[in-house]
Amino acid sequence: MVRKPARMYRKVEGQIYTRKEYMGGIPHCRVTQFDTGNVHMTYKFHFDMVANEAAQVRDNSLEAARVAMVRVMEAVASNNFHLKVRKYPHQILREHKMATGAGADRISDGMRLAFGKPVAHAVRANIGDVLFTLSFRSENLNEAKEAVRKAACKLPMPITSLLTVRPEVVEGARAAPIVIAPVETKPAEGAAPAEGAAEGEAAPADDKKGAGVAGKAPAGKPAAGKAPAAAAAKPADKKEDKKKK
Repeated sequence: MVRKPARMYRKVEGQIYTRKEYMGGIPHCRVTQFDTGNVHMTYKFHFDMVANEAAQVRDNSLEAARVAMVRVMEAVASNNFHLKVRKYPHQILREHKMATGAGADRISDGMRLAFGKPVAHAVRANIGDVLFTLSFRSENLNEAKEAVRKAACKLPMPITSLLTVRPEVVEGARAAPIVIAPVETKPAEGAAPAEGAAEGEAAPADDKKGAGVAGKAPAGKPAAGKAPAAAAAKPADKKEDKKKK
């Protein structure tokens, strides 16, 4: 079905509808992460995104704002920021699905004010509620302002960004960016070396069996180009016997 515009769900009307155990077929929440970045570091600067008007914020709007901030911060401060989504979309939005396409209006006009079926999640935000908190280091202040500005464009109500500085926090060393190391593949045992392998590499196991230890002849066989010690001593013994006679 075609996604309806956000103005259909922006106003806070009617009673809240959150009891999932009494309904079926609820789509999954589109917010993939509620904590992004380095959660183990203590930060001195924080931006809080505060709602100026009461409104319902759909989960796809929250996810779009989160992704916009993460893309800006990862480019300049990888592993040196923390973004937290402060509200969970408990509200279930319902919609009376209509047939779409050519001639669909002739099939049915639909029931007015129908109860409808679950189609999405949303946050019921009141005035002064904090939707996001972005924590960062002092050298990334300008990038954090730009990240908050881009995220505010994804939300359905006007947003105020409040900067909080914690003077008791002492910034430590900058954390190293996360780098995914390549996986090294090891050849299988007993496999032949690749073509063009450098000299001095070990020969395959099959070749070693026939050749024996390098530079030494196998047991029971004389080395090539060398006579046995007993055969070399025989001519010298014959000359000594002739001299005695």
